[in-house]
Amino acid sequence: MKIRSPFLTKLIGYVVVSLLRVVGCTVRVDFRSSRPDMTPFRRSPDPCLFSVWHDAIVIPIMVGDPFRHVNSVCALVSRHQDGSFLVEAMRHCGIRSVRGSRNHGGAQAVRQLFEVIQHSHVFITPDGPRGPRRQLKDGILFLASHSGRPIIPVASACRKAWVIRGNWTDLLIPKPFSRAVYLFGEPFHVPPNLSRDELDRYRVRLQAEMERLDSVAEQIASGHEPSGDLARAA
Repeated sequence: MKIRSPFLTKLIGYVVVSLLRVVGCTVRVDFRSSRPDMTPFRRSPDPCLFSVWHDAIVIPIMVGDPFRHVNSVCALVSRHQDGSFLVEAMRHCGIRSVRGSRNHGGAQAVRQLFEVIQHSHVFITPDGPRGPRRQLKDGILFLASHSGRPIIPVASACRKAWVIRGNWTDLLIPKPFSRAVYLFGEPFHVPPNLSRDELDRYRVRLQAEMERLDSVAEQIASGHEPSGDLARAA
């Protein structure tokens, strides 16, 4: 059953984020970055595009307080009903949203994103809204190429978590008193005016970097510090 009432949508979003924040108070999140000056928790004259897999979007909502100090973080969210709940959840964390996807309001969303990225960090799930899971599409690369903004690959992992199964992806929710890892990688720069073939080559490279960072996050979450450890982002 689809919920079309704006009031119920707002209420469900508030309840969900409240429950997540209660659990989040018990979760120790290890934020790390190779470039602490390029994280979404700090104001920057040069905003970035943050690439995060769809199944890893819960942790920022659980610990959303760092975003409130920035007030310049935005996220691209689909126009599906699930996206409406996510918009309300993010709003309580101080994260604004732009609605749209390739098949629904995509052109308008792209125009808005080009405006937003001039003064705000932008989070994008490059495998959404319909997957396949953790398979990067070229939308974020297009934005980076035409805006001149770098892409920051993001990865997360948690040893103890609930996994909610979806149609094409899962959703990772850390369990109470667990430890989660959230990593921000090196800036990934995309040259301007790329051809379709060149854009595809950069897509393959970014996919590989996202997968490498996922592996690093898993190692840290399991208690094994990899060589060349990332600095803390705080």
